[in-house]
Amino acid sequence: MAQKHTQRASSHPWIDTVWQTVCLEDGVYRATPDGSWDLILSVAPDGEPTIFLSGQAAEPVDVPYVAGEHSVVISFAAHVYLATESEVRTGATIRLLPVQGEHFNLDGTDLPLPTFANAEDLIDRMIRAGLLKSDDLVARAFSERPKAASKRSVQQHFKRTTGITMKDFQMIRRAQEAVRRLKSGEAPAAVAADLGFSDQPHMIKSIKNIMGHLPSDLELVHKL
Repeated sequence: MAQKHTQRASSHPWIDTVWQTVCLEDGVYRATPDGSWDLILSVAPDGEPTIFLSGQAAEPVDVPYVAGEHSVVISFAAHVYLATESEVRTGATIRLLPVQGEHFNLDGTDLPLPTFANAEDLIDRMIRAGLLKSDDLVARAFSERPKAASKRSVQQHFKRTTGITMKDFQMIRRAQEAVRRLKSGEAPAAVAADLGFSDQPHMIKSIKNIMGHLPSDLELVHKL
């Protein structure tokens, strides 16, 4: 295994997932769409930190890495957006942030470098500083009590907040769930039927298009 991935859920409503990765040898990682944008700390083998914001991915992106590199990734919930930017970052675009010692700077605010353990405290600091905002309409779009609004209004809010359409977001999350179930050993035909794919080939095509992998090599898909 070229990388060791550790994932944890978060009780913070503005965080989707927190990741920690250690690279055991040189290689290329295929980052897959997951419906989130990320704050990423990457530490080189010599200890030099780089921190950046990555956009909402719409398709798989190959990312090279080297042995000894390690990283922490905070993936934000769909309803969260950066208040200081007028447009949502999408695709493979990133924004590098200045680092000074154990801190980084985001739009004039000094913040501690993220760790696997401090994600919630860091996000609370960003909220208090006014760096992050939440769209309540998007936050409640998939809840049992969605906020009263027209379908068009919800779609507009969703695209403006996430940078992708609500349909694309749902397709990404469905493909993720399919991969989770297939990796756990469930029968492909049953997974396809349960998740609303028209048939098994339709599910395979969707996974290939979104995740960049066929069901035969799903062990390479980690960011779920």
